Amino acid sequence: MKSKKLWIAVCIAILILGIIGSLWQILKPHGHTVRIIQDGTILYTIDLENADNQIIEVEYQGQKNRIQIENHDIFVLEAECPDHTCIKMGKLTNAPIVCLPNKLIIEFTETNNIDAEVK
Repeated sequence: MKSKKLWIAVCIAILILGIIGSLWQILKPHGHTVRIIQDGTILYTIDLENADNQIIEVEYQGQKNRIQIENHDIFVLEAECPDHTCIKMGKLTNAPIVCLPNKLIIEFTETNNIDAEVK
C-alpha cells in the first residue's frame, strides 16, 4: 500500500513539474530583438534591452500606428484603425502584436542580426 502511494505521489510531482516547465517555456519572451514588419517589409529591428524609451510612428495608406518602447517593453500606444485590437493586445509577449487593417506585425525574432538600432 505504501509503495502504491509513493508511486502516485511521484507521478503527480512529475506531472506538476512538467506543467510548470511547459508554461514557463511558453510564456517567457523568446529574446530581446523585435521586428516591426509592415506589408511584408521589415521596417525596424530593435534590441529592446538597449533601446531608449521612445515612440515610433508607422503609417499605412494615411493611417498611423504609434508604437511605444518603454522600460524594455513594446506595445501599440495609438492606432487609426477601426477595431484597435493591436492596442488591446498590450505589451509584446510570445504572440505577435498584429494590426490587420494597417498590415502591421510586431514580433520577437530569434536572430541577433540587428540591421539598425532605433534610439
